Amino acid sequence: MKDDFKEDLLGVMPLRGTTRGEDTYHALKECLIKNAVDLQKLVSVTTDGAPAMVGRKIGLIGHLIADSDFPNFHAYHCIIHQQSLCSKMKHEELDSVMKAVVKIVNFVRANALNHRQFKALLSEYESNYSDLIPHTDVRWLSRGKVLTRVNNVYEELKVFLREKRKDDLLVHLESPVFLCRLAFLADITHHLNTLNLKLQGRHKILPTLMTEIDVFEAKLGLFAGQLRQSDFMHFPELSKAAEIHTWRT
Repeated sequence: MKDDFKEDLLGVMPLRGTTRGEDTYHALKECLIKNAVDLQKLVSVTTDGAPAMVGRKIGLIGHLIADSDFPNFHAYHCIIHQQSLCSKMKHEELDSVMKAVVKIVNFVRANALNHRQFKALLSEYESNYSDLIPHTDVRWLSRGKVLTRVNNVYEELKVFLREKRKDDLLVHLESPVFLCRLAFLADITHHLNTLNLKLQGRHKILPTLMTEIDVFEAKLGLFAGQLRQSDFMHFPELSKAAEIHTWRT
């Protein structure tokens, strides 16, 4: 017989005064006992990454581990956030590409006149796009969309930056190496965004989420092998960039 999983809200407990790990622990245990939940059936606990939650000594997890009323359990925190952290660019060359893109986007959008003029230029060139997408570190999912949009309108951006005599920004878009790295980042962040969306939503149980992470790790190995062989099957933006710049050279 197939097991059915149900997601529901068990209860809401007030935290009066402090919100330390000890306070959360007492509120959680009180809620479980109040609702007649068998503490020994606890399998895992998923929290955010705050010290009051994950601390092994004074955090919620630490108090639960020290309490003999609870069995041994798995502790997880911020599955999506961990994936987000993995997306942070640590490679020097790739990080410089992201920084350059942000500077270009900010130059166009931060000034009202520049913004209007660039939108008019896109219209004049009958571009498929009407604007750039603003980038924000808070909403990191925007990164992939920003990179893809810049990659798709880089010719219009070159014209605009040339008119504005912004040689310090124009030099990036005139570099084939930079544009190939830009295309690669657009593709890989698209894959990361797809994974992130799979981790969101209701009725997602922990084994499913961890399976998605494991599958993505396996995909990364596949991607690396394909790229070493110049196979861009899963990197359409990079494939287009490679074709364009190979033809031009």
